[in-house]
Amino acid sequence: MSTEAVLLVAATLNLALIIGLSLSTALLKARRERRAKHHEEELAQLRPVMMRYLATWEDGDAHDLADMLIGYHGVTTSFEELVAGLLPKLRGADRSVLVDILRRRGTIDAARQNTSSRVAVRRYRAVELLGAAGVGEGVPEAAKLLADHSTDVRLAAVRALGRIGTGEAGTALLEHLDSEVGQKYPLPPHPVTMALLRIGADATQALTQALNAEQVEVRTIAAEVLGVLGVYPAVSELQIRMRVDPSVSVRLGATHALGRLSLPSSVDDLTAMLRTEEDVEVLAAACTALGRIIDPASMPELEQAVAHPHPTVRVAAAMALVPFGETGLDRLREIAQRDAEGGDAAREVLARNSIATNTTPLISL
Repeated sequence: MSTEAVLLVAATLNLALIIGLSLSTALLKARRERRAKHHEEELAQLRPVMMRYLATWEDGDAHDLADMLIGYHGVTTSFEELVAGLLPKLRGADRSVLVDILRRRGTIDAARQNTSSRVAVRRYRAVELLGAAGVGEGVPEAAKLLADHSTDVRLAAVRALGRIGTGEAGTALLEHLDSEVGQKYPLPPHPVTMALLRIGADATQALTQALNAEQVEVRTIAAEVLGVLGVYPAVSELQIRMRVDPSVSVRLGATHALGRLSLPSSVDDLTAMLRTEEDVEVLAAACTALGRIIDPASMPELEQAVAHPHPTVRVAAAMALVPFGETGLDRLREIAQRDAEGGDAAREVLARNSIATNTTPLISL
């Protein structure tokens, strides 16, 4: 075969390939467009049924709509797809009736089974659905996925337990963090903290027990969250952690918590900390906590802390005297006359206070 003939055959084959690819692309695009159109048509039929059900179920005459939703099986969409976007926006009884439909369709049981799927995407979707539905029976499966090989699945499990929001969910999170498995499959502290805050008061018992956990991270999270949640019965345990825990982060977390709780019963422990603690951050936190409690008995210790060698502690102690009103401000004005021993911190805090209150500092700065 001549060179011209070979080139002609090659050109013909290339042209045929280009035409074939163009036709395939056009066919795929047309197929996607038909499927998308069909998908929208099915959603347009399903969405009004669900909305009518939510609007009328309380009247007791929506059984036919419920049966329709339970038996619905679309070609391109599903009841679950529609509900997944709606559940996080619903609260109370409306949310409960949709979850009941999911149970009766077998969706919840299927999701629990899919948490054991070999495919990570299925496990992720399953635990996301259990969390969105907020079903307590999903706690064991979500807890198991805290040790999943996939980081995305582990984080989805954390979110799911926070949304489920039971005491068991809080216990599962904290026990995982404190376990050997939890060290092998670690979780970032921020999502765990947010999940525990979302669980709220139901996690109180688990959080209080976690103050004695083996892992420093667990004790720290427990102390901080107990303070944010305002769990007053945990004050004595927090005081113990602040006094004796060998970890700075735990002592700091407990001190933050006692400051947020602001009970006078913590004053003795906080002032004792000012005499014995060496860490600068903990000392500053203790000063801030005493400034929130505003007990006159703590003023002498705070005045001494204003003269601390570290500026962070000096400023924190000076700021803690401001909430004591004119008594604290007068003391700061006296200290501000010094060249050393906290004079700089007192002058700085008085200047800040004068700007914040639009008043004159009554000293020469």
